[in-house]
Amino acid sequence: MRRLLGKLGALFLMVSTVLLFTPSLTAADTVGPITFEPSQGYLTSYVPTDINGQPFLPGSSLPNGAWSKTGPYDVHVVRVSDYPAAAGYGFVTQALQISDAVTSGSFGDQTFSPGLADEAGETGAVDLGLSGGVRQPHFDASFLIGTTQATQQCVGCTTGAPNFLPNPLHMTVSPDRGDGARMSFLRFEDRADGVHVLFVDVTDPGRVVNGDTFNTTDIATLDRLHSHLIRFSIDFKDGPANDQVKIYVDGSLKITGTTWEDYYRYDTEQASQGNQVPTVDKLLFRESGTMNPSDAGQGFLLDRVILASSGNNK
Repeated sequence: MRRLLGKLGALFLMVSTVLLFTPSLTAADTVGPITFEPSQGYLTSYVPTDINGQPFLPGSSLPNGAWSKTGPYDVHVVRVSDYPAAAGYGFVTQALQISDAVTSGSFGDQTFSPGLADEAGETGAVDLGLSGGVRQPHFDASFLIGTTQATQQCVGCTTGAPNFLPNPLHMTVSPDRGDGARMSFLRFEDRADGVHVLFVDVTDPGRVVNGDTFNTTDIATLDRLHSHLIRFSIDFKDGPANDQVKIYVDGSLKITGTTWEDYYRYDTEQASQGNQVPTVDKLLFRESGTMNPSDAGQGFLLDRVILASSGNNK
């Protein structure tokens, strides 16, 4: 009965994902849902295959590009049947697996989703040629997430432990333009009581140099019996301190905050880049911090990735 309920719950989440992204008259571009299935050109060849360059669709121009992962990270297209704990997730035959078996402090070689044809951002945001199309003021992204194991993958691991000690399985996800210029941030940590979802935004009430503060809020704890629907909804507004980010978990609004725009505007770390606010058109799935080699081939499973930009009529 519990497994049946899990399947029904996952089906409801998939339907909800589609409903959340029903095209409107002002919709500019949508990518997905990316299901990592062979019908979409994603391969496993009966063993996990690196996500870099997928999907492989001979003869297709791939207008929204492919996945990019040029570093040695543990990110693969896998068969869902190889993970019994995922039987009730509502995935089909394949999914994206990612773990913290390999981590680094870099950005550009990490895992990036395909990008939208029409980027999102403020009127004056800078894309550095990494995104393009018709600039849109609204960005949406969602995905289903679950774990490869039914219990905590690093039993007894403690968040915040020194780098030479094990930390919980973790991953961060951010709207990005393709080089690590993150405009929002979620961190997923596999703790003893479930997977914690932490949201980070940036505020600078005084609009002064280096007056920005990174605010971390624990917004949800995900059980491991089901997959869970995560959604970013971002409105970019010209001027400082006025962007709005809403994070939904399983269709429920968990927090309303802001983007990282004021970090880019006022922090001296961004002075060499002209303190310019970036655009977004894709998602960055990043593995940094403590490396847990024992998590190789395990970690998180992702499915039904959807991206959308909207707000301006072409």
